[in-house]
Amino acid sequence: MKKILTLLTALVMVFGLAVSAHATLVDRGGGLIYDDGLGITWLKNANLAASNTFGVSEISASGRMSWYTANDWIAAMNTANYLGYSDWRLPQVLPVNGTSYNYSNSTNGSTDWGFNISAPGSAYPGSTASELSYLYYVSLGNAGGYDVSGTWTGCAGCPTNTDPFKNFQPYSYWSGTTYDKQPNMAWSFYFRLGNQSTGRKTSKPPWGYNVFAVRDGDSTPVPEPATLLLLGSGLVGLAFARRKMKKS
Repeated sequence: MKKILTLLTALVMVFGLAVSAHATLVDRGGGLIYDDGLGITWLKNANLAASNTFGVSEISASGRMSWYTANDWIAAMNTANYLGYSDWRLPQVLPVNGTSYNYSNSTNGSTDWGFNISAPGSAYPGSTASELSYLYYVSLGNAGGYDVSGTWTGCAGCPTNTDPFKNFQPYSYWSGTTYDKQPNMAWSFYFRLGNQSTGRKTSKPPWGYNVFAVRDGDSTPVPEPATLLLLGSGLVGLAFARRKMKKS
């Protein structure tokens, strides 16, 4: 019996660890991607709003919307308890220097406006201040339109790597953080070139931005009823076999 339990434990460990990963991204299945560098979970569908509006209006067919609509969409996701969770949010942008925002434009990641924020070789390599920038440069390993020395890389049309996500849009995505210098603006990230800037909160389709939902911590998909039934049957069978072996 001990040999059987040992074998079962080994199988659980093997299948439990059999997930696809790229850099710090781990596909948890069920539409969930865990970023262990940031300690957050991204939706695998990087443009869910294009196919599921959750009843929210003023979302374009391409998934673009205003910042206010983006917050309404996130709220509707949470009301729907999407994928079994009700704590979805927009990505955040904190000061890259850890204290206060620097609004100057830079290409070496030394300020909060510009390129290579958190990128390898930048002023603050590996910084998790900007979740979208970290995803672009660290988790996905993409290059920006300018390198840290300010030289144009010719990377127009980035990112070159979006695996394991689907429906990734090489355009601007909203953050959930207000640009405190101008409260009518919010921080955003432009995935075509890899630079962080801002957008007007009221910008509506076709000029609005895309949305990437995240939640804090690791996540596991909610089992389907059929999976639960199969698991239950297996446990019952295991218990019966164990009982039969004891009798014999």
